[in-house]
Amino acid sequence: MTLNFDDIESVRVLYDICCLTMSGEKIEDKFVDALEMVQNSVGCHSASLFIYNEQEEKLAEAATVGTKVELIDTAEFKMGMGISAGCAKQRDSIMLPDVLKNNQDGFRSFISSPLISENKLIGVINIGHKHPNYFTENHLKFIELIAGQLANTIQRSGFEKELIEKNNALEIAYKEIKKQHEHIVEMEKNQVFAQTAATLYHEINNHLTSVIGNIELILMRKTGFDEAVEKKLRVVLSGGERIKNIVGKFQNIKK
Repeated sequence: MTLNFDDIESVRVLYDICCLTMSGEKIEDKFVDALEMVQNSVGCHSASLFIYNEQEEKLAEAATVGTKVELIDTAEFKMGMGISAGCAKQRDSIMLPDVLKNNQDGFRSFISSPLISENKLIGVINIGHKHPNYFTENHLKFIELIAGQLANTIQRSGFEKELIEKNNALEIAYKEIKKQHEHIVEMEKNQVFAQTAATLYHEINNHLTSVIGNIELILMRKTGFDEAVEKKLRVVLSGGERIKNIVGKFQNIKK
């Protein structure tokens, strides 16, 4: 781990994290990579990131490098348990230079900084070291800068996710509207076809019935024409009957 920390180091890490946040990695992978950069640059043993859930009004662990960095888990605040919840509630950074003096296995130096973007609480970042008085004011300022960068990244990711969800909903709605439109157009076409068929049936059938009826009447009387004429009349009658059967199918077309 890096033991020396200065402004040049902080600028380099901030630049690296800025490039990371603009990359195409998954947001969860960005969290871990960013914490590893913080761990390597600051020299802390562990780093944790907590995201604030607005619906539940609680902090939830999003990523950790090393072991989870939290203090006094038994202390309960509105936003959850531990110092992280207290930091989130106060919206102000906390640096404890020497804690848990009687517990050599725990963190002795601790920093907790809230992630704020556009005056909105996004989460909290914690770093811990097993040696007392390890962190300085420079470390604190650096973590606050990192917190601001991560807050903007997380909020932007939330906006992008919301935009994707809205676009997906719009696409589904568009497909449904298009489907309904095509259905309406098809119904209108069928209705026009049915109306046309009904008109043709009535127009043709009325005149055809008159023609067939007169031919049948002439054939019944059989006066004033020879056998050749009768044959032609029967051909016409047969053709008329076929046409009538065909036209009659128009009646089966439903609107």
